[in-house]
Amino acid sequence: MTEQLDQYMQLLKLSYSDAVAELLQKYGPAKDSYFAEDNYQAFLAGETYSLPKNPAIDRTAEGLYCHHIDESRYLNLADPAMIKVQQYPYASQQKTRLVYCNLIEHAILHALIAIESKQEFGYAELEKELKPQIEKWYIEGEQPTSPEEAVACYKAAYLSADETFKLMIFIKELVKA
Repeated sequence: MTEQLDQYMQLLKLSYSDAVAELLQKYGPAKDSYFAEDNYQAFLAGETYSLPKNPAIDRTAEGLYCHHIDESRYLNLADPAMIKVQQYPYASQQKTRLVYCNLIEHAILHALIAIESKQEFGYAELEKELKPQIEKWYIEGEQPTSPEEAVACYKAAYLSADETFKLMIFIKELVKA
């Protein structure tokens, strides 16, 4: 087992909150909120029809995704349409409620959420977005060649096809248990 796979397996043994704490320690805190508060409040009030993401939170050039910690309580916190319908509190968008992770760590966070919430939260994004991306890149071998951010994200989470297959089977068993 490679060191990278071992780290992923160790992360899977933690509770969701402990995994978040581990990743905050590893990558550091967010420097800003996901959305600017004035834009967010104007969007919720119907005063504007767009909700641009704060560019300051983007670390994809380093191979990292931004994960909303409160996805253990709310669905699709980055989706303006869902935000509009659900009227999520701005607190869930603040920099203290964000954590960085690579693609596989992101899948692990969603797996841990799914396990702890009995699939009420976390599971849909894991199955519809994260798992297919992981399988495409690492099992099917369709590694990205552009843009540079996608290449960085691919490299940051890299596992061999065999390791990825084993990890995904293990995640599936944990989530279904």
